[in-house]
Amino acid sequence: MKSMIDELLRENVLGSEIITWDHLRGGTSSAVAKIQCEDGKTYVVKGNEANLIYWEATFLRFYKDSALLPRLVYDAKDYLVYTFMKGDTLGARSEKAKMLQDLTVGLINEYKPIMRGWGWHEKFTWHKFLQQEIMGAEAIIGKHLPNEDAVLVRKVVKDQPRERLYFLHGDCGVHNFLFQDGQLCGVIDPLHLFGPPMYDLIFAFCSSPDSLDEKTLQDALLFFNGEIPGELYGSVLIGLYIRIARCLLHHPEDLAAYLEAWTYWKALYYSLNLQLKCNGN
Repeated sequence: MKSMIDELLRENVLGSEIITWDHLRGGTSSAVAKIQCEDGKTYVVKGNEANLIYWEATFLRFYKDSALLPRLVYDAKDYLVYTFMKGDTLGARSEKAKMLQDLTVGLINEYKPIMRGWGWHEKFTWHKFLQQEIMGAEAIIGKHLPNEDAVLVRKVVKDQPRERLYFLHGDCGVHNFLFQDGQLCGVIDPLHLFGPPMYDLIFAFCSSPDSLDEKTLQDALLFFNGEIPGELYGSVLIGLYIRIARCLLHHPEDLAAYLEAWTYWKALYYSLNLQLKCNGN
């Protein structure tokens, strides 16, 4: 981190002397510091692997007009600088429905489709990505869910329609949300992903164990401008299955709540499919 600060000073990137800098809590591979400048402005310096820095900078540049994202100031090979946003990832937050509404209006509705040949591998498909995610989750979940549930979620992934790809945040959960005075005020730490905007919304919905009910999600969808998948319940099952695996790795104390939600959404999925069969669809 000191070498990054020294380079910023040497190149006069910020146009003002740095008064102080302090380490912040970073991710598994990143080093993060908050720097205070003589002109009163505050920034975040984040160091990480070159590929991750490239895509984070690209995301911030691509959505520079979003009020929920920090403003990119400078990026180098292995670090970037962006404006400091007041808020706390562990702070009190609004009800989940309101949080999801603010996220949808402030960021997800801003997502743009990617163009062929623009920074992505031509062989990438959304189905392959989901299949890989589910395979990884299945290995972690093991016997916490019966095998029939793994079979179900594999079928749901297989039945997902082909969708247009957008440039997504990719890790759009409460652990990357900033809250101030109980309201969502920022989103940090994007991991680039190309997929449908609904994925980030469902990812956010599933990222905490509270209010995992249909009404909460439907209230957020009232503000969603994108295409809602025909099998919404199936999409939620995919998101929940992936989240249960992450819960086991990082927050095992939340497992009971997620298993309850899994049973709830699985019942909705089966009920809808039974209804469709009875109607001859």
